[in-house]
Amino acid sequence: MELERPSGHLLPRRLDRPGTWLVAAALLYSCWLLELVLPTGLSMVDSYVSELFADDQPYRWVFRVTDALAACCLFLAARRMRGRLVIAAVLLFAVATLADTVLSLDCAASVDALCRSRETAGTVSLGHRLHQVTSALTFGSALAAAAGLERSTRRWSARVVVALLATTGVLSAVLVHQPGAGLVQRVQLLTIAVGLVLGARASLGWRRSGFR
Repeated sequence: MELERPSGHLLPRRLDRPGTWLVAAALLYSCWLLELVLPTGLSMVDSYVSELFADDQPYRWVFRVTDALAACCLFLAARRMRGRLVIAAVLLFAVATLADTVLSLDCAASVDALCRSRETAGTVSLGHRLHQVTSALTFGSALAAAAGLERSTRRWSARVVVALLATTGVLSAVLVHQPGAGLVQRVQLLTIAVGLVLGARASLGWRRSGFR
């Protein structure tokens, strides 16, 4: 994957690489898995991950900060990448991820009947309403980045990522606010994290690792 440009910055060269930042982004973007040990009160099957960020949730800042840091890592990775499609997709993914943390939900509709009533009545905040847009941008840019990765590497693992993202995207559209929607989204987020790691491996030139 044509990713790296020569440069010299504050960090040692061996650390200031796209692969390093992509791995960091993947780890931070997966911090929603902390819900496995935190008493969030949300369902991993039916609740959306974005509900962890909602204004009425006790651990919202944990998830907001880690996603914001993931976005920063993506920006740092993109500045030394090559390939217009990949760079544009990664930058859009970073912007949309950051917007997701700013335009957070007011409440968790999957466990709050009053919140569902507010959504139906249209009395939620503008940020709550726009969150659906930023989430769609996040998914679309992640899919575009995965497609760029597959095009650059021609690896079957990258094709699996693209296929899984496309499948979960369709299922998410079908299961909007339905039972199982949260589980589908979690599979999607894990797939994105895997895609970031694949991008990191490609950028570091790990061609002989057998990860094909």
